[in-house]
Amino acid sequence: MKYKYHCQHQAESFAQAILPVPEDFPQKKGLPKNLPQHFAKLCEIAKCVYHDMAKTPEAYGLLLVDIESKDHNLARDGYRTIHRFVDTLSRLCSVGELKKHQLIVKTEAFSAAIKKNAGAVSGAVPKYELILSRLVNFGFSFSNFEGKPYNSKKTECFTVEFPEAPELIDAIAAYCGSWEELKTDRTTIKILPKEFHHHFYRFDYKIASDREKIPMTKWLEDEAIYQGYSPLLNAFSLVFYDYSQKYQGIKFDGEYYYKSKRIARIAQTTFSALGAKDFKLTLKLSKPDNYMDAIKSLPQSMQKHFAKDYCRHCNFQGATKKQCKFRIHWVYENQPHEGCAYQCFYFDDFDAVYAKDYWHLLELEYGLKKGV
Repeated sequence: MKYKYHCQHQAESFAQAILPVPEDFPQKKGLPKNLPQHFAKLCEIAKCVYHDMAKTPEAYGLLLVDIESKDHNLARDGYRTIHRFVDTLSRLCSVGELKKHQLIVKTEAFSAAIKKNAGAVSGAVPKYELILSRLVNFGFSFSNFEGKPYNSKKTECFTVEFPEAPELIDAIAAYCGSWEELKTDRTTIKILPKEFHHHFYRFDYKIASDREKIPMTKWLEDEAIYQGYSPLLNAFSLVFYDYSQKYQGIKFDGEYYYKSKRIARIAQTTFSALGAKDFKLTLKLSKPDNYMDAIKSLPQSMQKHFAKDYCRHCNFQGATKKQCKFRIHWVYENQPHEGCAYQCFYFDDFDAVYAKDYWHLLELEYGLKKGV
């Protein structure tokens, strides 16, 4: 579809980032036994809601920033209004009592919760009545709802149901409850970022899972979908991780570490609410002169990154053009180059066959040893 506002392509990206739900994902204890089945249904509905947002953003009260606008801050504010859908469900669950596949919600408590600023990600939820009105079209039922904000003087409490599949309400309550627990205990998240808050709005099944039982390769596969990796980058990330396991002392949490030093990661190098994405493999190499012969035997698509400078002369900690304790130097084809210990080196050739070559560079830089 042709977008008129930034929030439209952003809502589409939310839909695209919703992960396939495994039929047998390991559940947290205490949750409904048939959760995967009903959570998969919830994800289908959520995708439809986000697609509907993209088509009719005005109906949801989203901030309408013209697609031609280059104002990153405005585009980001529009992005945050998409959160209102899940924030509304979350507030209903936080004050509602689950009984026989229904949420019994006291109006006064909900009115207070919906106005509450719960943090930078999930603040107050204005225009929630627009969200409820649209959810009715997808099968939800809200008793005593007339398309306007609930009034506690007229309605003491109301019920939230999904008549077509009643247990869907149980799945929503389980998901939102699991999220509240996860906000205070992030130790079971195996991959960065540990706060994981954006995943909540993409209905990530891992939030309601026993995360310790999910293999790292599954985290990687999910992250590829969530981030929007190309098929080439997805395949590369899995091979790169698999190759990392050949070395002693390598630890991975979304970034690769050796002796507590981050040595590699696949990272998004452009951060914009305007929709642009660019991914690079970053290797921390500080002494390329020591193995320049090995570098010159690499494919040209990898060598080319040693033929440019990375230093931006940012004046960090009093650095000058002549001196910086974080600046590194090397010579390639008789030409001197300089870079930053924080920024070098970025690679963009994601052919999986080159994973071993990238790890060979790290092996030469850090003296990595193969073995268990």
